[in-house]
Amino acid sequence: MVSEKGKKNAILHFDESGFTGNNLLHEQQNIFCYASIECSHQEAKDFVEYIIKKYKIQNGEIKGSKLLKGVKGKRAVDEIIQHFKGRFKVSISDKKYALAGKFFEYIFEPAIQSVSSIFYKINFHRFISNMLHVELSVRGAMAEQIFEDFEKLMRTGDFEGLKALFSASKNEGISPILEQICDFAIHNKEAVVRELDGYVGSGAGKWVLDLTNTALFGLLAAWGQEYDQLTAYCDQSKPLSEDQEIFNVMINREDKKYSHVAAIDSPITFNLKEPLNLVDSKSVHGVQLADAVASAFAYVCDNENQDEYAKKWRGMIEGHVIFGSIFQDYDHLDLSKLEVQRNAVLLQELTERSKNGQSLTEDIGEYIQFITMALRENPLELQK
Repeated sequence: MVSEKGKKNAILHFDESGFTGNNLLHEQQNIFCYASIECSHQEAKDFVEYIIKKYKIQNGEIKGSKLLKGVKGKRAVDEIIQHFKGRFKVSISDKKYALAGKFFEYIFEPAIQSVSSIFYKINFHRFISNMLHVELSVRGAMAEQIFEDFEKLMRTGDFEGLKALFSASKNEGISPILEQICDFAIHNKEAVVRELDGYVGSGAGKWVLDLTNTALFGLLAAWGQEYDQLTAYCDQSKPLSEDQEIFNVMINREDKKYSHVAAIDSPITFNLKEPLNLVDSKSVHGVQLADAVASAFAYVCDNENQDEYAKKWRGMIEGHVIFGSIFQDYDHLDLSKLEVQRNAVLLQELTERSKNGQSLTEDIGEYIQFITMALRENPLELQK
């Protein structure tokens, strides 16, 4: 669909694997995968019918999660992947890390939003998010309770009855870092309330923790780098049906804009030909193909899957998974690095300022410059 001289309209089909809505702590669904395939309706219909006939698939519909349960089904999924190689893109999110990122966005950012770009430039958000992910993954009960409180708050908008997040009493097993993060939350509760009041818990706010909109936006932005205009067919989704405003403003939008965070340029605009089409996968065959791809890439994210197909598909991650997929990166916790030492000191400074009722933003740029120079001269001594 792309000529040598220019890029034309792309017909895109989307579906997900691992949808649990606002419940990012779901025990059996750790990964959310959203996949997109570029193809015409006729090509999709012909190929789905071919796959169903060749592999004798029951019920006349491709369901990736069912196909992956057997060897023959995996062969069918692999044939789909190989046929559309180079014509699909995938967004993958580790749900616990996504929740940690949302925590920073809604608990930390309201108190520092007037100068938030300073914190993003030095990867302070990644330091906090990765630290929270570690706590959530290995510390156990206290971290789980704090995150359950956070999920409850974001789902309901009700600040009452939260047992851990804004509680002054601490569990004896809490780590020093998590204690600082909790102290920050407690002393900046008013800023959080102002940010969330009237938004979460109702309408589109019900889905504030859901990853569907974020993943879809990222995929469309990536496709927008290759095509002049996009037409999107998405499997029916409650989050998408509640609110499409962020997508509607992209209809017939031809300008190209980018965000510049942490020295990385990311596209934030694309050109939609029309509003999102929310469809039934039984009648729009391309969505079935996207479902198969999403299921396959969710499958490869489970390290227990070591069969030939899992290994083969893992080799395709680099070429098909978009930048902006949400995964932890513990390099942001490596205390041998100056950047990480600086962020650890900065967290302590913000916590102390919060406790003392001091401004979190006044002269913070100068303070960051000061600790950067100080740590260059005298790095923190690490225990061996």
